[in-house]
Amino acid sequence: MFVFLLIASFLTGFCLLKKLTQIKSPIMIISGSFLIGSVFSGTLLYWLDILFVKTLSNYYLSNIAYLVISFAFIAYVYRTNSKIFKELLDTIKEFCRDRVAIICFIAFVLFSTWFNYDTFSLSNGSITMSGGAWSDLTLHNGFVRSISIGQNIPVEHIFYANTPAKYHFLFNYYVGKITQTGLHSVHALNLMCILSLSFLLLMIFQFGRTVFKNDAVGILGALFLLFHSSISGLKWVAENWGWDIFKKMYEKTGWLASTMFEGWGLFNLNVFVNQRHFAFSLAFLVFIVTYVISMYENEKETKNPEPGSGEIIPLNLRNDYSWLLSSCLIGIAVGIMPYWNSVVNTALLSFLGLYTIINIRKKDVFIPMFISTAIAGLVSLPQLLRFKSGASSLTEYPKFHIGYEVGRFDILDLTEFYFKVLGLKLIIIVIAFLIVPNRKKILFLILSVPFVLANLLQLGVVLYDNNKLMISSLIFINCLAAYYLVELFRQKHVILKFISVILCLCLMIAGVLDLMSVKNLPKVNVADKSDFTQWIIENTEPGSTFLTLPTIQYNDNAVSNILMAGGKMYVHNAADSAYKLAERFNILNTILRGEESFEKIKSIIEQEGIDYIVVSPELRQSQEYPVNEEFLKQNFVTKYDFNGITVYSIY
Repeated sequence: MFVFLLIASFLTGFCLLKKLTQIKSPIMIISGSFLIGSVFSGTLLYWLDILFVKTLSNYYLSNIAYLVISFAFIAYVYRTNSKIFKELLDTIKEFCRDRVAIICFIAFVLFSTWFNYDTFSLSNGSITMSGGAWSDLTLHNGFVRSISIGQNIPVEHIFYANTPAKYHFLFNYYVGKITQTGLHSVHALNLMCILSLSFLLLMIFQFGRTVFKNDAVGILGALFLLFHSSISGLKWVAENWGWDIFKKMYEKTGWLASTMFEGWGLFNLNVFVNQRHFAFSLAFLVFIVTYVISMYENEKETKNPEPGSGEIIPLNLRNDYSWLLSSCLIGIAVGIMPYWNSVVNTALLSFLGLYTIINIRKKDVFIPMFISTAIAGLVSLPQLLRFKSGASSLTEYPKFHIGYEVGRFDILDLTEFYFKVLGLKLIIIVIAFLIVPNRKKILFLILSVPFVLANLLQLGVVLYDNNKLMISSLIFINCLAAYYLVELFRQKHVILKFISVILCLCLMIAGVLDLMSVKNLPKVNVADKSDFTQWIIENTEPGSTFLTLPTIQYNDNAVSNILMAGGKMYVHNAADSAYKLAERFNILNTILRGEESFEKIKSIIEQEGIDYIVVSPELRQSQEYPVNEEFLKQNFVTKYDFNGITVYSIY
């Protein structure tokens, strides 16, 4: 059934774009069908789930209802435009005739498939994941399973149970619905991540083609995202230079978070190894930005577009009000993004708002952009405020924090930091900015605003969450650097072509080294269906809450077994970016130490909604969270005791 879900989602996106927009580009249509279709389908599924769970206590009926609604919408579009499926086939054929685009897309898909399955896969009854990414990969897969088998509706954070989620969750929720309809969680998560990263790279290619009218700019822009430009790469080459340097490069190891010059290695492939949902939201960001630019920036260049030219017909060449439908679609799509990724939603709101302001004197642009921005803001605001409510750790954020890791406003120190992190790309970006036309200068200044905000504010408890805002700018700024290198290569002098090639290699060497590290990352096996996991599935209520050791253990343990069964943790320190944990840690210690009366502890457990206490080998060895197991044995019912794991309950 998951196949029907995916097909319905794609066709829904395609019909929305054909019905409500004037997009002609095959790349934009195909990418947008996946992105827009997923955003609207996932959001609709969630609200249908809420409806059926609240009224009928049914956790599966939403899938059927969604399919009925989506196919009814597709049938309606077909009734009003009987050529809709022919247009889909024509779009695919036209895309396949675009040799550069199709070759790039195939390469992107092959890379994304290897990348995702190398770091997260399923074999011989075990889930294999890159060791250092245990916390994130276990979280994502656990979140997916909490939806597919754990009945986690309305959604709660699996590391902070019994409280509405204060963190964007809809990507993992949507993957959970795909899993619920028949595809294994590992394959479902990898499938969506492969498509997301592939379409992100394809959309960067399209952005370069749209803004600079050059395919090479788009290709380099995509490569610069994957292979970052840190000076650390050149330093490593200098330190390891020799006849065997390629052998050393191929065998390079080391966790990406330990990247030189960074506190947490988030400007490299580390972010896509861990933050599996991020590529989807970035792809959506590039799609919206490219769509707006195609719609409004090319008006002067597109006087009388031919029907098959692939250009979007500008507003001033149309006499109807189709622009209003398009504006509403973009506004609503951006508005429902906070539950998919709140940081990307912020980047989109800043782009839409600023782009509206700079076009205040252009009525043809200002009115539709104002409508899109207003709708996006009004729809986004309640969701963003909800993230800051209750026990959320975000109530005090954002707050001023100048200079990101530098921590202060010091031009020299900031320049030094970003030169080390971005390498020669920083200099190339400045040169490229100076030579592009003024209109493009304004455009790239707008697209750089998220990067500026990340250096003025701290978005949450974890400072390094700001990095997502920076990447939301860098995906565009990379194309600016690519433009300069392409222009340099197009010069007649051979020496300039040579310099251009050398600079490209210098900008990617650190990323190539990181790729080798990804290939050589140590692996951790987590049992897909351990005895404990099976016991939870067969003997507990779906989505039960477990109290156990709340720290990250980079191995197969009780926490991973609980999450594989769709269970939730009462508290875990991996939730600190979204919740205030101190009070729950105190409660956890009170229960584990057993220093209060049983009646008082029982009352706390009932009040907090804790179903089971799990004592694992890791918990017994913990110095930070000592456990009085004798107290538990005397006062609680032992529900499970095998392989060093003991489960207690008050009933």
